[in-house]
Parts: sequence; C-alpha cells; structure tokens
Amino acid sequence: MSYLNGSIKRYLEALSSEEPIPGGGGTSALVAALGIGLAMMVARITSKRLDKRNLKRLDRTVRLLEHLKQNAAQTVDLDPKVYREVIASYRLLKRSKNRKKSGRRVEIALANSFRLQADLAVQIAMAKQLLSSIGALSKGSIRNDLIVSSGLLDGAFWGACATARINTVNMKNRKQKQHFEQALTKVEDRYRKVRFA
Repeated sequence: MSYLNGSIKRYLEALSSEEPIPGGGGTSALVAALGIGLAMMVARITSKRLDKRNLKRLDRTVRLLEHLKQNAAQTVDLDPKVYREVIASYRLLKRSKNRKKSGRRVEIALANSFRLQADLAVQIAMAKQLLSSIGALSKGSIRNDLIVSSGLLDGAFWGACATARINTVNMKNRKQKQHFEQALTKVEDRYRKVRFA
C-alpha cells in the first residue's frame, strides 16, 4: 500500500486507527516533506524579484530542497515496510529453533529501521540549514511560511530521532548500539545549533 499516493483523508484515518502502521516514522517523513515543500514555495515566489546572481543561488537551493523532499516522501512508504520487517523478525524469533540466526535477523531489521530514520533526520537538518538562505532573500508576509516550514521541520526532526532511537533499545549488539546512539546524539547536537532567523 502506498500512503504517499493516497489521499490525505485516508492517511489521517489510518493514522488515527488502532493499527501501528502508519506510525511516527512515516508521519515524521510526511511532515518533513511538507516543511520542505513549503520552503520551496517561498523560494519560488521570492525568485521572481531577484537579480541574476541571487536567482542562481536560490535555484541551487531549490534543487537541493527538491532532492531532500523526494527522499522524505519516499520514506513515508519505506518506513512501514521497514517496521513490518522488524515485527516479522520478532515473530520468527519466537517460533525459531535456531535462536542465534533469528536473533541476527532481528538485529539487522532494527539496524535498518534505525538507519532509515537517522538518515531522515540528517536530511531534515540539511533542509533546515537551507531555510536561512531563503529567508535572507525573501521579504514581506511570505516569510511567515518559512516560520511554519521551520516548525514542521523541527517536529519532523525530533520525531525521526525518537523513532531511530527506539530501535536501539532492544539491540543486543552493544558495539553497534553504542555506535548508533553516539551518531544520533551528534546529529541532534548539530541540529540544535542550526539557526533560522
């Protein structure tokens, strides 16, 4: 099932149900895509009033944002697939006679789920940094949409980090768990330093 190609109404109904899919990871990705899309709108409106040099700079920003938006949008549908793999690996572990092999499968599924959300967080941080270059060129009431975009990106970022982190809780491989937790903490620390004015 593709949530991305469905209606907003259908997504909200599915999200409000008792089913765990879609959940926080896919929703964080959707909110990120919305925030990035809003920033792109501001950039495109702003570009109509710019000289060639600033227009070229803003065009580069929009191209980068387009790439980040596409990645976030893909994660809306990827996250449920990765989550299903985690659930399937735990079910297999319960039934398995070869607990070591099944345990490795769980570790792989948790690592994949972590990486998907951690990558999303990194890309959201990149998008947030680009807001300043748009804000420096935009004037008037349109800047309000950048404030909304910034808020959406903040919510999406912290949601992606929380979803990434929850995967480390049950990891048995201590070295990998520690590596993932440290990497995520660095991303969070960098994000806190991103300023949008």
